[in-house]
Amino acid sequence: MWGRVMSDSRSTFHERPLDLDFIMKVPAGFAQERFSELECGIGRASGFVALLELSAAGELAGVSVVGRANFGEGTVRDQFVALCPECGITLLSIGPAYVGGLHKNHPVILATGLNRQGDSELVMSFVAMEDGGRFLVAQALCTRKLEPRFMQRLEACIYSIELLRHKGPTAKLDDNGGKYDIDIIEADVPAHEDEAEVFARKLTRAREEAVRRAGTMIADGRFDEAALVVLSADDSGQGRAALSDLFVGALREQVRKDGKGGHATPRAMELYRRALQHRLSTYPDPHTQEEADRYSSGMDEDRAEIAEILGYRPESQA
Repeated sequence: MWGRVMSDSRSTFHERPLDLDFIMKVPAGFAQERFSELECGIGRASGFVALLELSAAGELAGVSVVGRANFGEGTVRDQFVALCPECGITLLSIGPAYVGGLHKNHPVILATGLNRQGDSELVMSFVAMEDGGRFLVAQALCTRKLEPRFMQRLEACIYSIELLRHKGPTAKLDDNGGKYDIDIIEADVPAHEDEAEVFARKLTRAREEAVRRAGTMIADGRFDEAALVVLSADDSGQGRAALSDLFVGALREQVRKDGKGGHATPRAMELYRRALQHRLSTYPDPHTQEEADRYSSGMDEDRAEIAEILGYRPESQA
């Protein structure tokens, strides 16, 4: 054991194998120690060495970072997908994104999956990157029961990882034709900007880039990947609203192609469902009756607005 982390702040990890020193947020109260009950994930694959392991005392929840000297052939997505059967991982979602956010943003593949450990089902999130021919994977995992309590925090940690001495990507992220480079964040911050302003500026830039990439994914029918890209960049109400707007725009275009009138096509219905889902997710939990009434009214207006694109409300005909 190397000690216990007491706050969800970034820490620097020096002298890691393969010259893969990195910065990453660490969850408060987690200890840097092996979690024998969680011997699963990509770390089980041959050729990987442990760079970091964090676990929660008395809970089946943890974060780990592993690396491999030789990346191999193909894309980052190909390499990650190939590892999953060997490691007993059932993939749920996968797609390109950026992580980091302090000094640089790394192009990566994000994924989620499941793993069975005896009577427990583990939920898992992954960050996979290639840098200078090396392969790095950060993973967050916990039991299904602990997911509401831990997973969002653990994902925030692995999504913050960035290498101290990057060499740059030499492999493609996927076969979708996009080119992804490391984005170096400007070191010079205007004197009048406080920390909150700097964060807001970085978040806006990350969201705008994610929305740009997600638009192409939605056009290709890759709806889950589009959602993952945008919400990985910005999971706030603004990010969810931007994602909803993407699906609304795609829905308008689909209805224009299909022609208004009659029942919507399956694609139009799926676009409708996702546009509405992400729009309604922008509303926080109410704390007063006045807030509950206001949010309810706003939701009704949003439902009517999006249903108007179809020309009818599908729920009323179910």
